[in-house]
Amino acid sequence: MGLTPRAIVRRLSAHPLPVYPESVSGIRTLLLGLVAALAACDSQDGRSTCDVETSALRVVALAVENGSTFRAEVDFSSDADGLGVSLALCDDDVLTIDGDEALRVDRPDRIIYAHTSDVTTPRTIQIALSRKDDAPVEFILEMPPSFEVVAPQAGADVSRSSEFVLEWAPANPGDSMRIELAEEIGKGVCLETIQAEHDYKGLSGVDIEDDGNWLVPANAVDGRPRDKCEATYRFTRTHESAYPAAFAPGGRVAGRIERRVAFVSVP
Repeated sequence: MGLTPRAIVRRLSAHPLPVYPESVSGIRTLLLGLVAALAACDSQDGRSTCDVETSALRVVALAVENGSTFRAEVDFSSDADGLGVSLALCDDDVLTIDGDEALRVDRPDRIIYAHTSDVTTPRTIQIALSRKDDAPVEFILEMPPSFEVVAPQAGADVSRSSEFVLEWAPANPGDSMRIELAEEIGKGVCLETIQAEHDYKGLSGVDIEDDGNWLVPANAVDGRPRDKCEATYRFTRTHESAYPAAFAPGGRVAGRIERRVAFVSVP
């Protein structure tokens, strides 16, 4: 991670530059400006975990495996800051994911700490937060069982006027699978799904039993008079892991397996 304004101030304090009388005022102004900048750089509203006990921190940890990589992301917030306000880690806090220090990523809406790695087994991710004045917290994010899409095959033509069975393997009975439909260009206007049970283009897709197959009835995907439509099915299997009791309630620890298959929808 790069140096934060707080770290810069500490380094300047530990290694002061030669100061001449006429420069005292300017350096003092510079240091005050750096201190003030902490509020702008530490998090969205100037808050960091420095001021929050571990028991008051809420954590959201999510890992996604897409067949080639794991991408784990962790962010922190607290009840005192309200929903949607993420906290930057204090300089004395260290977050590791699978033993590696997580990379800070500043997004427009929040601050996350991320780690990307190749897909390996066992399918668990070790996350640990070490703090100067608090006991470290370690927890495990468990991934759901992996799977692969059997049908449709990549690039296959799938008729809208005939029923079609989506297939994946292995199944995970007793759990659920989410299926979404997207078009290659933007959100697409070529295909429509207006039946509630088959609204794959809806905001949340369709959650179904994870039985390894799902029947899409004829005309459930509508292309009207259009000819070919390039589209993608996304299959998502999610597992919720145990939330660590050391943190404040309201957070989430989850792993997700995603598979995408591009196909051509035809009349």
